[in-house]
Amino acid sequence: MASLDVASGALTGGTVVTLAGTGLATVVGVTVGGAPASSVAVDANGNVSFVTPAAVDYQPADAAVALSTAEGTVLDAGKMFSYQVITPVDRQLQYAFTYWKDYNLDEWSVFSDNDCGNFVNQTLVARGWEQNDDWYSDYGSGGGYSLSWIRGNEMDDYLNSRSDTTRLELADRASVKVGDVVMFDWDPQNDNGVDHTMLVSRVDTNPDGTTSVKFAGHTVDAQYRDLDTAITVENPGGTAHFYSIA
Repeated sequence: MASLDVASGALTGGTVVTLAGTGLATVVGVTVGGAPASSVAVDANGNVSFVTPAAVDYQPADAAVALSTAEGTVLDAGKMFSYQVITPVDRQLQYAFTYWKDYNLDEWSVFSDNDCGNFVNQTLVARGWEQNDDWYSDYGSGGGYSLSWIRGNEMDDYLNSRSDTTRLELADRASVKVGDVVMFDWDPQNDNGVDHTMLVSRVDTNPDGTTSVKFAGHTVDAQYRDLDTAITVENPGGTAHFYSIA
């Protein structure tokens, strides 16, 4: 009978788990809830260690652990890993993937012309940020809001003013992480600043060493909108920068 030394962890993944049991020496891969784990290794005692992937759509769930061997056999480990809301980023991503398409109208309403900032800022509140005189919205109940809540340039200035954020340029994409914010400029030649904002929902290192970044957001409702597609195919000549959140 196999056993997990850690049976639960964050929605965003990254939990180091060791699976102990017999007949595990030839294991070369692990999936959790069907998603591949990373850093799979077998130690001298035949125990398998791995790092959990993110939960499916960042929602709490019990996910089955499965193993693949060098011979091509897939084995059910007979164990479940419990994804739970543990960190502020878990709360942020859980909120984002709950309301990316089904808007939270009762609490926040919607800005019909462009709701991207409204949505990203909602996720930051879910993460634990507190509203203040410079950054707030009670649009759903009282109709008030700061420009930093709904307009790209003002939101850009506000994020840049915070001590817990660091601006990263497009060339710094490898340093971007889930829960960070992207600011798009579709037409930098016009010098009109930010046109759109979204939440980083996935970061992958490709086989060639490059980094792919995906986003969740409103206006163009999406869970995993691709950075490179957005600034080349969809908006040729576009660019972007990020705010990395401590």
